[in-house]
Amino acid sequence: MKIDFTGRGVEISDQLRDYTRTKLDRLVRHFADIRDISAVLSVEKYRHRAEIKFSTPKRGFHGSEETSDMFQSVDRVVDKLEAQVKKFKEKKTAKKRHTTATIRASETPLNGSPAAPKENTGNDIQIVRTSTPVKPMNLDEAVEELDKLNQEFIMFRNADNDHVNVVYRRKDGNIGLIEPGN
Repeated sequence: MKIDFTGRGVEISDQLRDYTRTKLDRLVRHFADIRDISAVLSVEKYRHRAEIKFSTPKRGFHGSEETSDMFQSVDRVVDKLEAQVKKFKEKKTAKKRHTTATIRASETPLNGSPAAPKENTGNDIQIVRTSTPVKPMNLDEAVEELDKLNQEFIMFRNADNDHVNVVYRRKDGNIGLIEPGN
C-alpha cells in the first residue's frame, strides 16, 4: 500500500508515518483494491490537522480531523473513514438484497441430465408483502375496475358499509366477493 505523506508546517517523523500506516491497515481490510492514499498532516499554532483521502475503483473517500494532538487526529480521521466505508458497503449490499430480479434454477442443469425434484421441507415458502391504497367505491365500480384493469382481484373499501372487501375473478368466469365476517 503506497501512502503519499505531505507535511504542512510540520516535519513528519518516522514514528508518525508508521503509526499512520498501521491505522490505515484497518481500511485495507474492507477494500483490497485501494488505488492511492494521500495523507496531509498540518500544524497551525495548537491545531493539529490530519486529512486523508483514498480512492477505490467505485468511489473516493475523504476525511479530516483537527485536535490538539497529531496522533489523536489520525485516530479520529481513520475512524471517520472506516465509518464511511462501512456505510458504503451496507448500501451496496442493501441494493443487492432489495432487487426485484431473481435467478431461477433451470429444469435441466448444465450437464444435460434432468434435475432431481426438490422435496418441500416447508421452510421454502416466502411471504411477499405488498401495500396498496384501498379506494372507497361501491360494488359496481369495483367490478368495472376489475374488468378495465384485467386483474385477478381488487381490494376496495365498500362505500355502503365502510368495510374492506375483495372482488375477484372466479375460475368459472363469474365474479366473487369477499366480505369480512362478524
